Amino acid sequence: MSRQRPRILAIDDTPANLLMLGAALDDEFHMQIASSGSMGLSLAAEDHPDLILLDVMMPEMDGYETLRRLKADPELRTIPVMFISALSDMDSESTGLQLGAADYITKPIKVEITRHRIRNLLEREQLRRVVEQHSNHLEEQVRIRTMALSVALEMAEINNRAKNRFLSNMSHEFRTPLNGILGMTELAKYRATDPKLKNQLNKVRNSSEHLLGLISNVLDLTKLEAEKLTLTPTHFSLGTLLESLTKPFAQEAKNKGLDFAIESTVRDCFVEADYVRLSQILQNMLGNALKFTETGQVGLVASTLADSPTEMLLRFAVRDTGIGLSAEDQKNIFKAFGQVDDSSTRKYGGMGVELAISKHLAELMGGEMGVESTPGCGSLFWFTARLKKSAAQEEPVKLASTAKERVRSLYPGVRILLAEDDPMYLEIISYLLDRSLTSTKF
Repeated sequence: MSRQRPRILAIDDTPANLLMLGAALDDEFHMQIASSGSMGLSLAAEDHPDLILLDVMMPEMDGYETLRRLKADPELRTIPVMFISALSDMDSESTGLQLGAADYITKPIKVEITRHRIRNLLEREQLRRVVEQHSNHLEEQVRIRTMALSVALEMAEINNRAKNRFLSNMSHEFRTPLNGILGMTELAKYRATDPKLKNQLNKVRNSSEHLLGLISNVLDLTKLEAEKLTLTPTHFSLGTLLESLTKPFAQEAKNKGLDFAIESTVRDCFVEADYVRLSQILQNMLGNALKFTETGQVGLVASTLADSPTEMLLRFAVRDTGIGLSAEDQKNIFKAFGQVDDSSTRKYGGMGVELAISKHLAELMGGEMGVESTPGCGSLFWFTARLKKSAAQEEPVKLASTAKERVRSLYPGVRILLAEDDPMYLEIISYLLDRSLTSTKF
């Protein structure tokens, strides 16, 4: 008996019925005969056949019950079953097919027709197995790739957290000595009498403040990416905010020979919002406008889009007569590190993160940000913010401009113990307080 031939298990309580069929098919198939349903189930479990020929009418366990048990066994349920019966009524055939039989032939058996039906069933089963193997292979590949992707995503998340921690720590480490440089520079300016030296110290201070701003932007960006940046509302008037921007930017515009103006219909409005972040967006917009404008003017317009008893929707727009932006540049301008000119020989410096940060901040304030621009004709950058109205209608007490005045205004006549572990900061603070404090280093 060749194991290469398809194996057929014939289950019939009268084996003689299948002897002629077995003899006719023996040259193509390996035939095995069981005389009862229980014996057929045992033989099928021991050596899975490729196909089962099953008689319907058998004592003790008929063909229907035998088929039910075959289909209930996970190891045997996929074996194709062909019913053989002397019954030719539609009901018996329908019952067999409903139970899961693959085909149904009636006695007397026509050998050649049965041969072709067996071949067809075996071909279909072979194709099913190929498809099943291919499906299992695909499922395994998907599982492996899903696992690899999961590991990659986890590693990316770990690396991202490590990057954020690194940038946060580095920002802190950079800020500490930079603040020391700024403080010592101010001390040196107070003591300097040579105009040339004062000018040089001013340049050191300006460069240090610029670098400190870049570091702050990097820290803000990492917080935004980690969704850890939150707003800190305070009470203030919009007029105070706009006034704080007028002097420095008007002076910068004057130095470049540009006209500068701030127009507002909301100067008398008091709000509860994050003063620092709102000012940061406006400073970024005005700073960019002045940077990219060589002639003409830069202006800020603040207006109200919607007003209710509890909140107001404001629109801030900065217009310039600068270089403008192409349609393609406008698509990328609000992306982190997106720059109009990113070449190493570009005319305008910067990291390209200010507008990305500003857009995120505007969204945190319930608004949005956009741009309208034409190359060579200037740009209009705008953003909206939904701010809560403040019940109070007066400014909070303003702190004095110097550390010494702040301490004296808040704690007149009080001796203060200064706790500072950095000698440089101890020296700076003590000097700024005019050495009027009792300081102790520990």
